[in-house]
Amino acid sequence: MVDVRVTDVAMLGALRRLGRSRVDLITGVVMLGSVAVTAGGAIALARELPAWRGRLAVTRATRLIDDGDYTAAIRTLLGAVAATPRDARVHYYLGLAYARLGVPRGALNQLSDAVRLAPGDARVHDALGQALRAVGDPRAARREFEEAARLDPGEARYHVDVAGLLLDAGAPAAAVARLEQAVRLKPRSAEIRLLLAAALRRAGDVNGMAREYTEVRRLAPAGPLGEFARQALNERNVP
Repeated sequence: MVDVRVTDVAMLGALRRLGRSRVDLITGVVMLGSVAVTAGGAIALARELPAWRGRLAVTRATRLIDDGDYTAAIRTLLGAVAATPRDARVHYYLGLAYARLGVPRGALNQLSDAVRLAPGDARVHDALGQALRAVGDPRAARREFEEAARLDPGEARYHVDVAGLLLDAGAPAAAVARLEQAVRLKPRSAEIRLLLAAALRRAGDVNGMAREYTEVRRLAPAGPLGEFARQALNERNVP
């Protein structure tokens, strides 16, 4: 919508008093409208610039994180946080960069902000859980992992994360149950089945362990996971 101000109306009146032709008057109105639209566009652009800069920063930072240049990613994202402090993505990726750099408290602060700003995003809850685990708070970490699993029940890795905490806590049977959920979601994942085999071994289920190692060999016959499973079976005289 074009914003016509009192000064614009006064200018239109001045055009009429000068006795210009109808064509000149129409031209003047068009020019005034253009000025108003340009001003409105500039205001809109000024409002959009921080978000635009935030998106650019996130795009650049994700590339830097993928390349392992965490310090440069942090520099980029700190500027974006100043420009767009309510952009959860900026806090999320800044938290990831801090975590990869080995700064768990920095990761925890940024990921806590990300969860506050985007409480419905399973990824940020999972990332916060990882940060909490890194600083030695498994109870809070589990809350975040469970929330991630609740928000996105079809994602296997959240169940794997919970299982890891359960194994750390000396509860292999409970870990087996969560890893079995993960396997149901990703039945062709050799990595998850290998973790399940290890959990079954710790839970004392030798037959279940052998079954999962055999499945790992079938899914990854030529890779390191398959070789690890083969050696584990050989140690237990399982063909």
